[in-house]
Amino acid sequence: MKLSRLRGTGLYNNSIFHIDSPLNRDNCFAPYVRLKETLNSHGVQLDTSDISADNEISFELHQDVQTESNAKTKYLLLFETAFIKPENGNVENYSKYRRVFTWNDDLVDNETFVKINFPNEIQVHAPDGFAARSQFCCLISSNRALMTPDSRDLYSERIKAIRWFEKNAPEDFHLYGIGWDIPAAKSGLVGRIERRLWLALNRFLKLQHFPSYRGKVSAKKDVLAKTRFSICYENVKDLPGYITEKIFDCFFSGCIPVYWGASNVSTYIPSDCFIDRRDFSNMAELHGFLRSMSESEFMGYQKRIASFLNSNAAYPFGSAFFAETVANTIVKDLGI
Repeated sequence: MKLSRLRGTGLYNNSIFHIDSPLNRDNCFAPYVRLKETLNSHGVQLDTSDISADNEISFELHQDVQTESNAKTKYLLLFETAFIKPENGNVENYSKYRRVFTWNDDLVDNETFVKINFPNEIQVHAPDGFAARSQFCCLISSNRALMTPDSRDLYSERIKAIRWFEKNAPEDFHLYGIGWDIPAAKSGLVGRIERRLWLALNRFLKLQHFPSYRGKVSAKKDVLAKTRFSICYENVKDLPGYITEKIFDCFFSGCIPVYWGASNVSTYIPSDCFIDRRDFSNMAELHGFLRSMSESEFMGYQKRIASFLNSNAAYPFGSAFFAETVANTIVKDLGI
């Protein structure tokens, strides 16, 4: 059995390879469980770096660019954007890797850069209409900001959507996630300092900065399964191929996403499976469209989503595709 390591922030004690781990929120560990199983079928044991720290390994697999590594052969899972993790935007870092697996269509050449997507354990929700959906619209996200301001920022657009609902249709909207008990996060050093001050002040001041805030959720599906629509924006817009788990979280619960993100999302996901925020000039127009949707039209979206998830078109977004692409590429490279 050949040995290998998975290195990334917060990866310890092989917890990412256990479905029953308390850290496995929304089944996000499933793709890595499959990857470990697939590599194991080829005679390769994959562990987190703390488990195999003193062992001789065949290769190391990095979740995003990792600067502290002496491994001779390395592969990169390039997930986070350079807006969040600047190291991922430094092209010089790519040369340290045998291959780079990435969502970024602008990089993919099927040689050094191999196409993958943010992987999901595909689940199909049966169309159920309005009956079990007492909530009209929600947004599930953390209160964060880009490190530096950028015209493609969608964190700020989330804030605009939240504030519009709170002012114009508060009964139609609930906000969930982490960090909304303080004002909206801002970019840059001033924003980080301001955030720390508010966190300190909030120990004594119990202010309600976002009236729509309903707290954290242990699992997104608990909210999405009882909600008709979700404001589903990526962190940044107009990055080709940047389609994260956010839209699939909605799909898996039968909730219709109002999506804004990848410029070419319709290349991968049928446009009649989601509501494209770019089709509306403002929030009032969007809200009017959502409010006027009949139950039969709503179920039409649900049926098309189920059809997509059951089709070959959804396979590249699944755990199996992720595990097979990464494992088979490495095994072939190394002649294992």
